[in-house]
Amino acid sequence: MLAVRPDDQKQQAAPGGDGARVLSIDFWRGFAIVTIFINHIPGNLFEAYTHKNFGFSDAAELFVLLAGIAAAFAYFRGFSSRPARTVMRIGLRVWTLYMAHLTLIAICGAIVAYAVLVTEDTRLLEATQFDQIMGNPLSATLGVATLGLQPAYLNILPLYVVLLLMAPAMMSLLRVSPWLALAVSGLVYTGAQLLEFTLPAYPTTEAWYFNPFAWQLLFMTGLCIGSVLGAGRRIPVGNLLLAASVAYVLLALVWWRMGWIVDLSPVPRFLWDFDKTNLSLPRLLHVLALACIMSRLPVERLLRRTGAGRPLILLGRHSLPVFCVGTVLSMAATPVRISELGHPALDLLIIPGGIVVQLALAWVLEWYRGSSSTASSRASRAPSASADIAQA
Repeated sequence: MLAVRPDDQKQQAAPGGDGARVLSIDFWRGFAIVTIFINHIPGNLFEAYTHKNFGFSDAAELFVLLAGIAAAFAYFRGFSSRPARTVMRIGLRVWTLYMAHLTLIAICGAIVAYAVLVTEDTRLLEATQFDQIMGNPLSATLGVATLGLQPAYLNILPLYVVLLLMAPAMMSLLRVSPWLALAVSGLVYTGAQLLEFTLPAYPTTEAWYFNPFAWQLLFMTGLCIGSVLGAGRRIPVGNLLLAASVAYVLLALVWWRMGWIVDLSPVPRFLWDFDKTNLSLPRLLHVLALACIMSRLPVERLLRRTGAGRPLILLGRHSLPVFCVGTVLSMAATPVRISELGHPALDLLIIPGGIVVQLALAWVLEWYRGSSSTASSRASRAPSASADIAQA
């Protein structure tokens, strides 16, 4: 997942660089986006085959790890040389994510409202947690604006917003030492687990679905990895670490498929539980073990030599708009499946059809980016009108 040969890395879009992108990062982001789309349509035929059913972690952990790597590529080198400008860039990205989240809530809320009006079944409001908005619109409006109210399946972008807000402080530590950055991040993670602090939800008395103070450790790990890859170096994964990673992934596979349940109290719960909200240690170790295994495979080289991964690469390259469209499609598909009692034949239409729509969007965006770059290049080479007048 993470390994990039030094000669390949020189061509990558490292922070501040102008080279080609790291294809393996885009590939795995595309994989995560497709997996999230499938998992956000509960009970569908394909959900049983996503990797959440074969280990402790799922696409959310992969998404956040890759977000950290991508953030290092985009901002770390610039932060080292021009911190104020880079913080401004991060702020603009945070604003984009925030507005994307609000837009998603508006569109998905309209979809749910229309479905309830047509079916006269208010259970969909409860299932998607939009009942909080309908029941108390004034408080809910404030909750939506402050990210305290997050309807079902609309909670990953608020987490991303907070993690990016933390990024300047994280990169300041990273500039001093990656080990210092990881140590401080680990202390915050441990404190969040033992002291149970998180961000509060509003208007309810609950908390965020994803605790940012726990998930920041995975994001920080991604930042550290990205800073190394962005400098053209590899992260060494020795045979002992590889063997331990393989053993852990196999253990997780057997454990999950067998459905084993243990209670190791009074040992702190985060050390042995599988809590997603607070990113328990078994989940964190599982995604890192998967990353170690993938880093020893020649994924980057294969992606550059063949076109087999092109669809997922395109999805990962345009992750935000593709993710947003996938979220809208999954929200629209849910009431349709409910009305048809979850017929498997419908899943064969909804899931592949939704993925095709996302691929079409990614292709159009890629085409537009290419045509815009070509036009800009031609414009920069063409003599300006003022230059023509001056020479006349």
